[in-house]
Amino acid sequence: MTLVQLESGELVYSTEPGEGRVGVVVYPWEVSVGRAHQQDSAMNLIEGEIRSVVALGNRVRVRIGPITAEVTASSADTLELARGGTAFATFKATGTRLVPLA
Repeated sequence: MTLVQLESGELVYSTEPGEGRVGVVVYPWEVSVGRAHQQDSAMNLIEGEIRSVVALGNRVRVRIGPITAEVTASSADTLELARGGTAFATFKATGTRLVPLA
């Protein structure tokens, strides 16, 4: 397990090995979004301001702090996701990729 501190200060876990400066990559559809923290098996939790909400057909891309998530349009409506609000993004260590940075 590799622990990485993001530039924004949050700590995230990855099952990939990494050392030195690395970028953290997570597919947006691998990120779960909630308005309250739910206990589950995901090791990574980011609580932050909703910086953007962008509709893409029947999906919505949501930027929460340093993380981008993708949810269905109906989920975005149900959760009342709007710019400036607060939300939680969770994702698993197994879905977190590390990319070496020069």
